[in-house]
This record gives sequence, structure tokens and C-alpha cells, in this order.
Amino acid sequence: MSTDRQRLLRLIHVARRELVMDEDTYRGILQRVGNAASAADLDESKLQKVLDHMKACGFKVRPNNRRVSRPLASTPSDKKIRALWLFAHELGIVRDPSERALAAYVKRLAGVDALQWTDGDQVLAIIESLKAWIMRHLPNKTMTLSRAVKTMPLDAREYLNLQALLIDAFGRGTYDPMLDAWQCLQELDQKYKRRKGQ
Repeated sequence: MSTDRQRLLRLIHVARRELVMDEDTYRGILQRVGNAASAADLDESKLQKVLDHMKACGFKVRPNNRRVSRPLASTPSDKKIRALWLFAHELGIVRDPSERALAAYVKRLAGVDALQWTDGDQVLAIIESLKAWIMRHLPNKTMTLSRAVKTMPLDAREYLNLQALLIDAFGRGTYDPMLDAWQCLQELDQKYKRRKGQ
């Protein structure tokens, strides 16, 4: 393995840790940006693309592996907030995905300077606020993507599963079923783009 490739892999793992990405978020980025399930399957150019994406999400390369001065909050609810924030950025709703921008959002909503200083009610308010913000955009984005995906050669099982998710998402009009439909659409879109590229 080349030195550059080792360095990129190491930086991606540092970025994942510093951005406190859970397994699903991390694998989703590898799939969307690098078209692979594992960083080990990526060549140098794809690794660089993944690292660039993580930098856009707020990761900063520091000389000599210095750690951030303030540790990131890492409870399950803090990770959920961070995942929602990064998802909002992925959808184009949040311009700046950095921890600094998230801290400013938390300050506006909860009046505290850092996510780890929020209490239970404040955490719930932040989560619900982010979900509501995302839901002002996600249904339209889901509908637009569904039109594109339905033109692809889906098999009967894929089509029926997608239809059920879309009916549930738009019938209920709430975050979780809409997210399920969006994720299914993303997976199908990536699958057929990869197949078309082969």
C-alpha cells in the first residue's frame, strides 16, 4: 500500500472519529462519494474525494494529530443531532456543516455554547427543530428523486417496496417514514448508476 493511500485512510478514520459519525452515516458517505462499501476498496482518487467531503462536513486536518480543544459531545442524542445536521447539509439546507455552525445553531435554540451542555428538554427541542426544518424540504426532494428512480429498470420487488414506502411517507407526512423512502430512493439510484457505469 502506498504511503499516500495509507495517509488518506488514516485521515478518513480520524475525520470519522472527530465528526462522531455512526456506522450508517460513515458507510453512506463511502457509498455516495466513493461508490464502495469500505474505505479499503477505494483507490487514492476516491479516498481523496471522501476526505474532501469530510472536510466539507467540518473536519480540519491538524498538524501532528493535535486534537480539538473541546471534545465533541458523544451521547446517542448528540450523535443524532450531528447526524441530522449533516443530513441537512447533504440535502443542501445547511450551508456550513461544521461543528462551529452547529454550535451556533444550538446556542440560538438552547442558549448554551456547546451541544454537550444541553439538557434533555433542550436536546429534544433541537432534534425536533432539525426534523421540522428538514421536513420543509425533504418531501419535495423525495418526490423529485422518486420520479427519476421510477424511470429506471426496477424489478417487481424493488418497485413494490418503493411504492409502499412512498405511500407510507406521503400518507403520514412525518420525518421517519419520509427518511425511509428517501434512503430507499438513494440506494436504488446509486445501484442503477453503478450498474450503468459498468
